Amino acid sequence: MALVIGLGAWYLRQTDDDLAMVRLQAAQELAVGLGVNALTRHLDTVNRDLRYVASEESLRVLLNEGSPIALGHLTLDFIAFSDAARFYDQIRWIDETGLERVRVDRVAGKAVVIPAERLQNKGTRYFFTDTMALNPGQVFVSPLDLNIEGDAIERPYKPMLRLATPVVDAAGKRRGIVILNYLGRTMLDEFASAVGRLSDDIQLLNGDGYWLMSRDPADEWGFMFKQPLTLGNRYPEVWAQLRTADQGQLHTSSGLWTWRTLYPLKSGEVSSTGAAEAAGPSQGRMHQDNYLWKAVSRVHPRQLTAHGAETATRYGIIAAILIGIMAVVSWLLATSLAERAKARELLERFANTDGLTGLGNHRFFMDQLKQQWYLFQRHTELPVGILMIDLDHFKGINDGHGHAVGDMVLQHVSRILCASLRQIDTAGRIGGEEFCVLLRGSDLDGVRVFAERFRRQLETEPVIVGYLQITVTASCGGSTFLSTDTIPAAAMQRADAALYRAKAAGRNRVELAEVSV
Repeated sequence: MALVIGLGAWYLRQTDDDLAMVRLQAAQELAVGLGVNALTRHLDTVNRDLRYVASEESLRVLLNEGSPIALGHLTLDFIAFSDAARFYDQIRWIDETGLERVRVDRVAGKAVVIPAERLQNKGTRYFFTDTMALNPGQVFVSPLDLNIEGDAIERPYKPMLRLATPVVDAAGKRRGIVILNYLGRTMLDEFASAVGRLSDDIQLLNGDGYWLMSRDPADEWGFMFKQPLTLGNRYPEVWAQLRTADQGQLHTSSGLWTWRTLYPLKSGEVSSTGAAEAAGPSQGRMHQDNYLWKAVSRVHPRQLTAHGAETATRYGIIAAILIGIMAVVSWLLATSLAERAKARELLERFANTDGLTGLGNHRFFMDQLKQQWYLFQRHTELPVGILMIDLDHFKGINDGHGHAVGDMVLQHVSRILCASLRQIDTAGRIGGEEFCVLLRGSDLDGVRVFAERFRRQLETEPVIVGYLQITVTASCGGSTFLSTDTIPAAAMQRADAALYRAKAAGRNRVELAEVSV
């Protein structure tokens, strides 16, 4: 009995450690995901604000007329925008010579107009020269670095992200740039707040491994001072994994590392390497794939060791007490196995579910399709319908309103789709804006009825985002399993072809496959 209880205590300790590690890993993955989402929200907001400021009517008039009255109107618009947004350190129009012509600073929570005698020439700063090299409509996103005022890094340190775009007059002549100096501390504080309850050591790195945010402030901004304060120098084996994978988890002697990569640049945006010197040029242009940040969470070895020591002590005491009380040991074992099964079930659900819409993901839907196809081969008298759905002009929604609104549209579509399903039906998101539905017991007429009902409901229920009402439509293609099909995906291919006919015929319609039984 002592041997059995000893083995049981040892097993429980191992199981508890494994479960604790599963929970810890899941918590760290959630932490970095929340951090990346917080950063993405801020970047989307700043991008939209820049385009709004660059399209101000007062700026257009000033560029074409150049009158003092127009200059005053633009200044007033900049003041109003600064007071509304509240997290821009500077809002500026810099003319084609590099001279600041209008500058509104945020000082002690108020918008302050900088007088003409204090305006500076930024013609040699990298953000000006790099933005002036862009085409109208393109956006320059600076590296996240420290603000330089005059010829020196401003103290206390002020993390800054600059977004700028060139502006032209009615004749197409370049008239300088509009630039927003975004207070990066706002974004970094929300990043830390989003993950603070799940991670004690959350870090943000740039693409070279320099710390933009660290548990130890002394490690931050090493690139601004030409110091080798990088993760690669301190933990080379960890950085070797982080730099080559967009996301992952690594357990080493230095702790449990969890990371996820964020690419701040969107289509039509460029960046550069930046410069630490006040008048230094950037070393080169950076595009979407090579401008990145790494959100990293680290669990220190002492935390992992402490948990192991705690469980060893706990189960040692339990083993001593439970000699002769095998029923208690059995109960503990059963409880531990049940918790392990729940953790495994949770991980499996994450693997089969689209995180944005809650529908089945591509892998899950294809598994369901194969299972139903094999069943149909044995019972061909029971029809099975396939419906392919693709949202119309979804790219225009993303481009016009931002990816956050695009995500809301996808969630809106999934809610309408789920409300239309029967318990025996299966829906999945199999692509960016593409959905597929498996309709058990439905022939082509049933597929048409379902598709038309969904299409009409989607068209009549707009997505409400603030003051916006976005009408969403979809093109649908339907098909059914055929007894002559040799592969499970044949019906999907026919439905996809019908979908493309619906697109070609003008969108917002339902087309059915041409072959049926």
